[in-house]
Amino acid sequence: MSKKKKSYYFELVDVVKFISRWKRPLIYVSALAAVLSIVFSSPFVIKPRFLSKAVFYPTSNYSISAAILSDSRVKGKDPFEFGEQVSAQQFVQILESEYLKSKVISRYNLLDRYYIDQNDKEKKYKIGKLYDEYISIKKTPYASIEVSVLDEDPIKASEIANGIIETADSVKAEVQRKVAMQALFITEQQYKNKEDKIAAIEGRMKEIGAKGVYSYEDQSEAVTVLASKGADGAYIKKQQDALALYGAEAFGLKSQLQYETESLTELSKKLECARVDVNSVMSNVFVISHAVPADKKAYPVRWLIVLVSTIGAFVLGCIVLLIVEKYQNQKANYLD
Repeated sequence: MSKKKKSYYFELVDVVKFISRWKRPLIYVSALAAVLSIVFSSPFVIKPRFLSKAVFYPTSNYSISAAILSDSRVKGKDPFEFGEQVSAQQFVQILESEYLKSKVISRYNLLDRYYIDQNDKEKKYKIGKLYDEYISIKKTPYASIEVSVLDEDPIKASEIANGIIETADSVKAEVQRKVAMQALFITEQQYKNKEDKIAAIEGRMKEIGAKGVYSYEDQSEAVTVLASKGADGAYIKKQQDALALYGAEAFGLKSQLQYETESLTELSKKLECARVDVNSVMSNVFVISHAVPADKKAYPVRWLIVLVSTIGAFVLGCIVLLIVEKYQNQKANYLD
């Protein structure tokens, strides 16, 4: 047998002998720890909590109008598409935001539920700490999001888990609507400005028409034909003078009116889309698994508490008894 193996063998024997010498105190300490851990982990001391989980996929759509009213020839976002990592990460940010947390705390009256005094000066700190302890948000490897809630009432735990998803959906819809309203306001202003511009062009064209110029191309061709046929020279001269003064402007206004009218048509489409985004609501989540009331508590795990406490007490007892034994040996050697 090698020296290393012999050393290990003698050390193991020493440990066994030590435990054998002090077996009664160690048994008493371990038994006491087991009993105390059973008592202190009982429902009378630690209230059991039940775990409920809900899983959902966030949609990848950001605009209802872009997804539904867009040109079929142009590939847009599918309103039924989900599973993008970017969308999941954005939704996690919403779920972890203080704005959403405050809504959930208010909706389910978590201050009272977590036994926090309304007049406590540190209530925000305490509710935030307990919120993070009992409610967790996790992004799965499949780009879905899992919401987990621990609560003393299994029914309430499932309600809060499902409610958090509903609240997150409404928060995102609220943000989208604010952006859509800004877009609608800007588009309406542009549309009105374009209408005013077209009205001004049409008004100027009427003024020029009152001076005898209606269509530069047609009138120029007609004057040329009349001159070739020897028509009244005074009439022809009058038409030529009018065309010379206002013809170029009339031609330019006609082209500008055509361009502005086409722009107004495009703006009308954008305005329709902006109104759809403001007035329509589409869910931003696909719930894969709704939270249901648990039939078995998740916390505390009593067998684990008892096991850890018993082993810990046994190890601690060994350390204390080893110190005591070493002290007694040193004292005996000193007296000798």
